Amino acid sequence: MHCASNRQDAGWQAKVIGHTPLRPWLQERGSLTARLKRQYADFSVQVLAQDWHKPNVDEQALLQLPANQHAWVREVMLMGQGQGQVFAHSVIARQGLRGAWCHLRHIGRLPLGATLFANPRVKRSALHYRKLPSSHALYKAFCRHVPQQQSPVLWARRSLFCLRHHRLLVTEVFLASCAKHASRSSS
Repeated sequence: MHCASNRQDAGWQAKVIGHTPLRPWLQERGSLTARLKRQYADFSVQVLAQDWHKPNVDEQALLQLPANQHAWVREVMLMGQGQGQVFAHSVIARQGLRGAWCHLRHIGRLPLGATLFANPRVKRSALHYRKLPSSHALYKAFCRHVPQQQSPVLWARRSLFCLRHHRLLVTEVFLASCAKHASRSSS
């Protein structure tokens, strides 16, 4: 199976547009989990929510799901230096949890990235990026979990992971704290 999206919704771009100190993190093609582990000796995963939900409209399109179908949605905070660095939101269709991704529903505090990059049969689509407007569903999900003093600019990236004919969509939202370490971690 070709692991590529057949369309991109408005706002998601194939390149990072504009200046951001997060560029090295956003454009990382390897395992973000591995990079965070190298950067932060105390790296951990904090599970924020996981349950059956209706995916966002643009997620339904990428996962090729009917509008009324629920999927397994997992939201976690990737932690380093005792604070959140990346908010990760993953979506897997029900049939994927019965098939290729069956073990992912029960990974708990294990990082999803470590599982995905450990399997050479998993294919990854191109990364797509965007600044999330405050009206975006992922911005709102982030704000439910992270108290805000003011409205930050949130950069996100997403890609599909495919194993056989099953798709898993992973979106990562980078916190400002991650930008402080971007220049030091590009080695």
